[in-house]
This record gives sequence, C-alpha cells and structure tokens, in this order.
Amino acid sequence: MSPRWEVRVLRLDDGRDLAFADYGDPDGDVVFGFHGTPGSHGQFAPASAAAVEAGVRLIVPDRPGYGHSTYDPDRTLAGWPDDVRAIADALGVERFGVIGVSGGGPHAVACASALADVLTGCAVVGSPSPMPPDQSADAASRPMPFNRFVFMLARRAPILLPIPLGALSIAGRRLPEDRLRAQMTAQLPAADARIMARPEIADAMFADLRRKHPTATKASAQDFALFAAPWGFELAGIETTVDIWHGTDDVNVPVANAHYLADHIPGSRLHVLDGEAHMFVYDRMAEVLATLLDRADSAALDPM
Repeated sequence: MSPRWEVRVLRLDDGRDLAFADYGDPDGDVVFGFHGTPGSHGQFAPASAAAVEAGVRLIVPDRPGYGHSTYDPDRTLAGWPDDVRAIADALGVERFGVIGVSGGGPHAVACASALADVLTGCAVVGSPSPMPPDQSADAASRPMPFNRFVFMLARRAPILLPIPLGALSIAGRRLPEDRLRAQMTAQLPAADARIMARPEIADAMFADLRRKHPTATKASAQDFALFAAPWGFELAGIETTVDIWHGTDDVNVPVANAHYLADHIPGSRLHVLDGEAHMFVYDRMAEVLATLLDRADSAALDPM
C-alpha cells in the first residue's frame, strides 16, 4: 500500500480554520500526530510510510497560526484537546491515540489529561516539560545556545520572543539553501546530523523555514510562552498511559525533561535511548506507533 497524503481544512464553530493532513493507512487505527515548534503537518510527511507499515491512519493538524490554520491569540495548552476532538468528531473517529514530537509533546500531554475517555494511548517524543528553571542548571540539562536563549526569554520576557524567532524565519527565507543547512546542522550531535543528511528529512524540516507565513512566528512565540507558563492542568491527574521517548544526546530538548515528565505522570513509561538525539523518531516511528497500538489492545482487553 502506498503512503496516503491528503490535506483538509475544517471550519470550527468559532470561525477559525483548522487544517490537518491525513497520512498512512486509511483503514488503520487512528493516531493524531502533533508537529514541533516551529512547524506544520509537513514534518510528519517522512513518517507516512512508517504509518502504513504500522497499520496506522496518521492525522496531523496544523496548530493555530501554522500552515493553513488560523492564528488564535487566546490559545492555551488546555484548550488544544477541544480542537483535536473537533477533528475527530468531523471524521467520525470515536477512539484514537496521540503522538507529540518536540513542541507537539506538551499538546499530546494536554490530550492525555483531557481526553482520557477517548484516548487509546499517548506518546511524547523529545518533549519539553514544565521543569522549573532551577532543575535545569547543570550543563547536561541545558539545551543548545539558541534554544537556551529562547527558553530563557519564554520564562522571563515572553513579549520579546518574536525577535529571535523572527530572525530565524528571515534567515530561513533569505540565506542560500546550502548555507542555511550548514548553519542549522552545525550544532547538531552526530546522531541528528546523520538523519538530517537524508534528503527527505532535510526537505521536510526546511520547507517551513523557507516558506513565508504571516503568523508562523507569532505561533512559535506563543508555543514557547505556553511551555514556560503553567500548563493549565496537573500532570499528577493524568489517567491515560503515557509513553515518554527521549534520546540521551538531545541538545534541543535535553533528556532531563523526559525524566521530569516520567516522575510526575502516574503510570508513565520512560524509554531513554542511548546515543540518540532529537530526531530519532524518523528512524523509530514504526516502533513508537506499534507501542501505541499495543497500549490500545491492552486497554480493549482491560476496560475501565
């Protein structure tokens, strides 16, 4: 079966447009995928073959302000599950899993908190956590300089976030492609550099940077501000099984974030991968999806 690709736009009751891509096996188990920051549904395009392999219909929304989705100045993490449920209802999907990659991770955790009645499982991959600043003081827990600066602004002066993120957007559009790719990969660990060397991965990652978008910078700034502020729900109250995946060599979002999530989400399962970095999910997507399906099978055999 060939990977499936379709992008649709849903008009919500509040007048916003919410776009989503539909990848993988149209008859498979449904999993919603949440892209990173910045990003769009296109980040999951290289995973479409893995979704087919796993027997998964992978639905990937553009979060508000990204891709074809309307920017929402009042967006919250706790409100994101309502948008996800709106797509599920429009498609007639009653039960589904979620996977959040990088900046999509907190959005998946929000669904684990709010959608326990319909979720079959939740996976977060390389996700930020609401880790207090004093717990990220050691060098092993700090991200690369640009990310460290952005996270610092998010906690101390979120109003300034559009400045570095806007500069990144301008560089993404104006620098020659070979120079842009060299600069973006210069600080990556070897594991990520190997993955970024693959054309289909690099093309997906750089497509959003090369595209001029009127609200993507605002949406990125909003994401970082939401990650740094109280998330609007208690991790300790989550009843959905959450699988937390993280590489030990991740310099975008250090592995300390995964340990924080695992320590605070009851019943979570931590998968720490030695020598892997931030982008390992492109090599292990079928494995992560298969784990989600195993959770769904277990839930069906042991209903609450």
